[in-house]
Amino acid sequence: MDPQMMGISKGIECEDAGIKPGLPHTKIFRSIAPDVLHQLYQGIVKHLIAWLKTVCGEAEIDARCRRLPPNHNIRLFMNGISDLNRVTGKEHDQISRFILGIIVDIQLPNNLKSSLSLTLLEDALHSFHGNKSIFVDLGVRPDFNLPKLHNSSHTPSCIEYFGTTDNYFGTTDNYNTEYTERFHIDLAKDAYRSTNFKDEFPQMTLWLERKEKIFRHEKYIQWRLDGCPPPATLKPLPPSIVYERRLKMTKHPTLKAALSRFVVQFKNPTFTRAQIEAQSHSIPLQFNRVPVYHRLKFVAEDPYTVGRPEDSVIDSIHVQPRSGKELSGRFDTAIINDGSGGLTGVDGYRVGQVRVIFSLKPDHIRSFFGNGVSPPQHLAYVEWFSPFTSQPEPHHLMYKVRRSLKDGIRSAGIVPVANIRRSVHLLPKFGPVAPSHWTSANVLEECPAFFVNCFSDRHIYTTLY
Repeated sequence: MDPQMMGISKGIECEDAGIKPGLPHTKIFRSIAPDVLHQLYQGIVKHLIAWLKTVCGEAEIDARCRRLPPNHNIRLFMNGISDLNRVTGKEHDQISRFILGIIVDIQLPNNLKSSLSLTLLEDALHSFHGNKSIFVDLGVRPDFNLPKLHNSSHTPSCIEYFGTTDNYFGTTDNYNTEYTERFHIDLAKDAYRSTNFKDEFPQMTLWLERKEKIFRHEKYIQWRLDGCPPPATLKPLPPSIVYERRLKMTKHPTLKAALSRFVVQFKNPTFTRAQIEAQSHSIPLQFNRVPVYHRLKFVAEDPYTVGRPEDSVIDSIHVQPRSGKELSGRFDTAIINDGSGGLTGVDGYRVGQVRVIFSLKPDHIRSFFGNGVSPPQHLAYVEWFSPFTSQPEPHHLMYKVRRSLKDGIRSAGIVPVANIRRSVHLLPKFGPVAPSHWTSANVLEECPAFFVNCFSDRHIYTTLY
């Protein structure tokens, strides 16, 4: 029955029984919103992962988890996910960032092979309900009489009724108990650990009271030291989505490695590719070493920090060669702007694997460019992947890319570090069965094709999806 009609009928029943309804004009069922933590992460996602493990095989799922390349926004489950116990909502959140990518072309038994806006959300739910019978057909479960599964169908209507933290991005943080559950640690677990575990409630209360007084006094002192500034006016922002990012380089390079096409292109921006290639042969390199950096960080100001705003690292790119016999190298992939890319969309962007981040010494700059010319301070040598297609793959809405080759050699180039927008996670196209010789460390070298993971974090979802 429609919840609205249920509310009306209950009111009529109360009146017939001589009971005065408490809130006769309130549709109480609209106050029950889907909960992201318990009903999605710990509900539907939990069930879905269990079903996928049963259908696809735990060994194959675990093998693919172990072969994902590293990324700042992705947790690698190097032991797989089948043996995880007491999985937290945060772990389910992390698994949901790559689970679609690792089952895209997985081999199913009996050759059975089974998608912005509220319309897309409803279409995705529609598609799921239209195909969920595969789990019944495969004998994973007899039916789908799950309250949490039914509750997810109310998500679109709840967004319409209650809105979100930001109507443009459509995140449902207004009704996610993940944030309030965080207080279990501060108000219960930490407080309990401070006691002697006997008659703990008065001790916990006193500990919390003293902690809050110290916290308030500390804030007051800092406010006075800052000159008693007025309260900051905060513009509401969706969590984890701050479009404006700043590059942060280390003050000194970590080690001290070759370049001429960039010099020609920088000095002659109207040259064609053939002209750049021809002219580059005449550029002499009087050195064979340059300062090299091993990590690129992206920071953003936390808009919710009261008093003195602090920068937080929200993304990073590792460019680290192999160290010794045990530690393998790591060269992360990134989305790179050609100068015409905007805040959202793939136009003007391309995926590249960053191989070296370096800078030029002043005498190198003078010999290449002459006096009065200031090239970018930090440069990056990247190996290109194929350009983005006009549309993503239709079945899972992720873009497919592969190494860009010229005469069998990887295409590469030098770009200003400022053109690197952010890191990007590439999901290997495993095929029916993950090759046994692939590892997390070599999969970017061994795998011929990848899917650009637009689910690794909210920022990339809103820019690429």
